[in-house]
Amino acid sequence: MDVRRLIDRLGPTASPERATELLEHPDTEEVHLLGVLRKRDLPSAFLEALARHERWNGRHVIRAAIVNHPKTPKTLALRLLNQLFWKELLKVANNFRLPVPIRAAAEKYLRNRLAELELGERITMARTATAGLIPGLVGDKNRRVIAALLDNPRLREVQVLALVENPSSPPEILRVVGESERWASRPAVRLAVITNKKTPVHTALRALASLPPQTIAKLMAGDGLPPVIRLRAERILSRPRAVC
Repeated sequence: MDVRRLIDRLGPTASPERATELLEHPDTEEVHLLGVLRKRDLPSAFLEALARHERWNGRHVIRAAIVNHPKTPKTLALRLLNQLFWKELLKVANNFRLPVPIRAAAEKYLRNRLAELELGERITMARTATAGLIPGLVGDKNRRVIAALLDNPRLREVQVLALVENPSSPPEILRVVGESERWASRPAVRLAVITNKKTPVHTALRALASLPPQTIAKLMAGDGLPPVIRLRAERILSRPRAVC
């Protein structure tokens, strides 16, 4: 029987024999199986047969597609996880069609591998990292990783504040946060950038210039301002205000 007809007949109630017929057909190619794996109504027996088939179980893209299929039995998906590359694990962690234990296991593998990733890989991960992966990335000392993380929609303000208020955060990281369109406009983040003594002067001064006089006056009442910033704040407050 033609491969296309075998694929068309592979529905949710297909017998194991039909699955075997497709897997062993001489004209079946990897692209055919990847197309089949896009079907959401596959029988779990087909996925199990594919995972253990001698001809196909060594194909990496096939293995990754099996793990990402919502009908794959949990025990099978968990067994295959540690054989995936980090990008495939990230796809699993972000696949909300999958059960929570599988996504959580993918996150765990990624956290364990994080220290082994190259800079470009960490940058790529930071853009789409799940909430469970962000804590492992927010402490990265490379500004490009943090810049990518700042665009991640799952990043929370409390995590940005912890980063900015951390006395060990390098100046280039503070500059990246202070120049972020998304975060520098938030009052709490802006104030944290200004008051951190490691923030580059030009970054802190730009943030200070955007504050209303009342907020600057409150900052002056405390003792957390670096001397250069305090001097500029005094000058801003001493300027004559326009009379409406």
